[in-house]
Amino acid sequence: LNFPLTGISTMSNSKQDIERKKKQVIEKLKTGEFIAILEPPSSSHGSFWQHLLRIKCLNNEYQPFNCLNKSSVLKSNKTIDSYVSKNTEVNVTVDDKRSITVACAKFCSFDMRPFSIVKGQGFTNLYQNLINIGYQYGTTKSGPPSASSVLPDPTNVSRTVSQISEEYREQLKNILKVDLQGVKLIGISTDYWKNSGTSENYLTVNIHYSKNEKNFTYMLRTSLFDQSKTGDNTRKKIFSILSSYGIDPNEYHIVYITDNGSNLICAFRKCLMCKTLYRIIFFI
Repeated sequence: LNFPLTGISTMSNSKQDIERKKKQVIEKLKTGEFIAILEPPSSSHGSFWQHLLRIKCLNNEYQPFNCLNKSSVLKSNKTIDSYVSKNTEVNVTVDDKRSITVACAKFCSFDMRPFSIVKGQGFTNLYQNLINIGYQYGTTKSGPPSASSVLPDPTNVSRTVSQISEEYREQLKNILKVDLQGVKLIGISTDYWKNSGTSENYLTVNIHYSKNEKNFTYMLRTSLFDQSKTGDNTRKKIFSILSSYGIDPNEYHIVYITDNGSNLICAFRKCLMCKTLYRIIFFI
């Protein structure tokens, strides 16, 4: 029997190789080395198998090709996709879920959004619409995954933000280690600010310097300040942040830039009084 072949699976990605193998199978079907039988796989119960013949060697080994059974005419022009349940949801891999968690963490950090936003109805609806559109124009053969099955828990987003921030700090450490080798004077700007919703105090420390006639500014850290905002505690906190980036305040000429808050003035007054250090403070 000379049936038209339709390749279902093959280990080769070359079209020429596939066509060559098809011709070989057809020739062997003609010579009787291969036979085509109506024998669906034992593990498959799809109704479309009644329209396909499997190609088998004389040693009972199946070939990775099937052919259409012309004796069984399809009653409609349905494709194989139509036999697949559209209610079957795609199982998202652990790696893909992790990539979504990282994306959500960056979204919350870069756009200053609360971690709980990923569980909000509006965000979930937006996410589901994006998935549906991707599915509509994609090539997947199963039903699209639901947004709730891939969106991470806010706690997971929070932990991921911490992990990503540490990665960025390590990158910044490496940048500063190289850049500051040829820098004689650096600026450190710092200030307190309060979260109006929780009344928690935070301290932000930025670094400024010039290299090759270009100005650079990086935010070193914004930290929760749960101690008394005394001058000593402020200075210790700032020096601790600088030290975490390998910056020894005793080895650099530093211009500290602050407002005229009494705790900040007190924090750097001892620096001015120390003979071994050269410090200037500008009040803005």
